[in-house]
Amino acid sequence: MTMSANFVSTPSLAMSLVLPVQQAQASLASATTEESTGQYADLGLMLGDQSGYELSLKEQVGLLQALTSANGVVSTNMATADAALTAIAQGAQTTMQSLAGWTPSGASSGPNLQTMGANGLQSLIASANATSGGGYVFGGINSSVRPLADYFSTPPSAAKTAVDQAFQSAFGVLRTDPAAASISASAMQSFLAGPFAALFSDPAWTSNWSSASSTNVTAEITPGQTATVSTNVNQPAFQGLAQAYTMLAEFGGSQLSPTAQQAVASQAGSLIAAANASLTDTHAALGAAQSAVADANGAMSSQISILAKQVNALDSVDPAATAARINSLTTQIQMAYELTARLQQLNLAQYLPVA
Repeated sequence: MTMSANFVSTPSLAMSLVLPVQQAQASLASATTEESTGQYADLGLMLGDQSGYELSLKEQVGLLQALTSANGVVSTNMATADAALTAIAQGAQTTMQSLAGWTPSGASSGPNLQTMGANGLQSLIASANATSGGGYVFGGINSSVRPLADYFSTPPSAAKTAVDQAFQSAFGVLRTDPAAASISASAMQSFLAGPFAALFSDPAWTSNWSSASSTNVTAEITPGQTATVSTNVNQPAFQGLAQAYTMLAEFGGSQLSPTAQQAVASQAGSLIAAANASLTDTHAALGAAQSAVADANGAMSSQISILAKQVNALDSVDPAATAARINSLTTQIQMAYELTARLQQLNLAQYLPVA
């Protein structure tokens, strides 16, 4: 039998503790991270084959949160459009009330019509060009371009030029010409219902008035559900109001006879009433979209809460167990350091007899 001797030195004893200390330090770092975050430091190691499931849950939460955020922008845009539609409806109602009390008598009767029309048209243009988040809410999918042209611009707008040309072509005189006083009420009615009305329908409307798209914005408001979340100035309500206000603004203060101006006022009143009914439908459709988005957000909020609980159940650590683990590891490391220090102080000479 062969005998061998194992040589043990002080340095080798001290070094034998290095690896355990390093392992303990790594475990302590992980435990400290888990204590601060409340989650496992290495999810893959702790969850194993459940890691894919946990990742899927987080992806679902991310999708729902992204849609909720996008719905916030959509809701803001629709709220802006809703307020503008309310202002347009109130303006139309005010004009109708003023027309109801108007009579074609007195020197100021014509200018009064003109003022009603000019004020109404300016207000309509301002509301139709409302913006939210840098986009025009009545532009349809073409939200980057001002949807309704400024009729009162300088130089004269295409819409203004078209109205002047239509009147002159129909009667051979300008509306400011004293000869316009000879235009009968029936002739004025025919003009308003024919050549003038054509200026407020396609193709003239989209050429001279509107730069909006007739296609409205749609958005995915919840996974698998889309909704139309905008409207545009190519709707009948906008066209009808623009037509009514323009005829009042252009022909109210003109040289037309009182009977012809009465025809203008009557036609404008009918147009505003019809436009108001159409505006109610447009407003109702927008309100339905707002409700749909609000319901979608409520449903997604509940889903996010449920999914978040499932994620937390998978990757959340036990605070008490983590704290106990940190204390244990800290104690082990301190003991290892202390033992290493004592081993390094060992010297064989201290144990040899003195000669």
